[in-house]
Amino acid sequence: MAKARKPNREQSAHHRKVQRLSRELKKEGYDVKADIKGYRRPRPIGKSKARPDIVAKKLGITRIVEVETPKSLVRDKEQIRTFFRSVAHRRKTTLDIVVTKPRKPKKK
Repeated sequence: MAKARKPNREQSAHHRKVQRLSRELKKEGYDVKADIKGYRRPRPIGKSKARPDIVAKKLGITRIVEVETPKSLVRDKEQIRTFFRSVAHRRKTTLDIVVTKPRKPKKK
């Protein structure tokens, strides 16, 4: 049986932020799809099939939210470009790029 990998700080910070933003948008009355457990997954976007972290809809307005860490912001440039191109062709759609920082390890 394969041993489950422990998420690193970067992944944990990303996951926590996606969870928090999903809950906040849901409280604001949005229909939320998120790429985390407990939510329906958003559809992939573009030829590269990039999947945003959150797609929230309310009253005909769509918000695409992508959470990045400082490292992934550099690494995932093409994915972000895909989302920008998609938003540019859609009416009443915005793209929010949220940059989060991983927590520093606790000092012993």
